[in-house]
Amino acid sequence: MDKQNTPITTEQFMEWLRNGQNTLDVCSNPHHDYFVKLPKRDGIDYIFHQFSSQDGSVSRDTDLHFCGLYMKSEQKLYCANLPVCAVSDWKTNPAATERSLNRDFCRSVKERIEDVVNNGRVWLPTELSDKKLIEEVADYREIYADEAAARLLVESGPVKSLQFESQYNVTDMDDSLLDYLQDREGFVDRTAMAYISLHREEILAELMKIDILREKYDAILADPDNPLHKMRQISDAVRASGAYTVRVTIEKDGAQATIRTLARSLSGYHPTYDDLDAPTADRKIYREAFGSLASYSVENVRAITYGRRTIYEASAPEVKQAEMPAKGFTMTMGGM
Repeated sequence: MDKQNTPITTEQFMEWLRNGQNTLDVCSNPHHDYFVKLPKRDGIDYIFHQFSSQDGSVSRDTDLHFCGLYMKSEQKLYCANLPVCAVSDWKTNPAATERSLNRDFCRSVKERIEDVVNNGRVWLPTELSDKKLIEEVADYREIYADEAAARLLVESGPVKSLQFESQYNVTDMDDSLLDYLQDREGFVDRTAMAYISLHREEILAELMKIDILREKYDAILADPDNPLHKMRQISDAVRASGAYTVRVTIEKDGAQATIRTLARSLSGYHPTYDDLDAPTADRKIYREAFGSLASYSVENVRAITYGRRTIYEASAPEVKQAEMPAKGFTMTMGGM
C-alpha cells in the first residue's frame, strides 16, 4: 500500500494510478483517505475512495465512493469525483466528465445515423406498413407541408432542412460508457446501425415527409409570382438592416398608410401582418385607414424605411400593353 501525507498533488495521484499499486492511503488528521483500484475490464480500473481510521483500518460500515474510471491505455481518469481534502489541486477536466462523454457519444451516433440514411435507403423498407405512420405522412402532406415549405423559403434555406435529422438520444449510458471508451468509433457504428435496424419504418416515414417538403419547396421556387418571394425579400431586408423599429407603407383597398412597427413583426414567415407591434398613435392611423382588427398581406406592403433609407420597395406592377394589329395589316370596312 502506498502512503502519502495529506494533501497530495494531482501529479502524485496520477502517478499512483499509473503504477502497479492497487491501494493508496493518504494520511490526514483525524482520519485517512483510502483509495483503491478495482479492475472492471481489461485496461479499465474503477477507482473508489473511503475514509479509514487513524490506524489505517477500514470498517465494513464505511461507504465506498466512486471516484472515476481509469483508462490505462490513455493514462487518463474519466468521470472523476475526487475529495479535495485528499487531492488539493485537482481540477476537473470538462471533456472527461460523464456528461461530456454522453454528449459526445450521442452526437457521434446521430452523425453516423444521418450519414448512413442521407446517403441511401438500402437499409430501409420500400413502403410503410404501420397504419399510424401512413396516416402521419398523409396528414403532413395535407395539413403541415405547405406552411413548412413557406417557412423554409422565408426563414432559412433548403440545405439542412431537406436532410434527415436523427432524434437519437440517451441520458444514461451505464456500462455502455466502457464500451464507448474502449472502442469509440466501432461502438458508435454498431449503435447507429442497431438504431437504424430498430427504427426502419419511422426513419422511412421521416424521409417521405422530407420528399413532400422538397416537392412543395420546389413548386414555390418554380413560381416567380408566388408572394412568398416578396416575403423573403422583406424578411431579409429587415434583418440585414439591424433595425429595431421601421416604417412600413401599406396600400390596401384603395387606402394607404405609413406606420411605425417593430422590425421583428416583418421578419420571418407570416400568413398576414397586423398593427399589434405599432405604437398607439400609429395603430390609430392604421385603423382609420383600414378598419379595426384588419390585417394586411405581403402584397400590400409598398415600402419599408429605416431612418432615411429605404430598405424595401415593391416593384411596380407590370402594365400589359393593348395588342395592336400587326404592321402592314389593313382592315377594310364597307359593303357591296
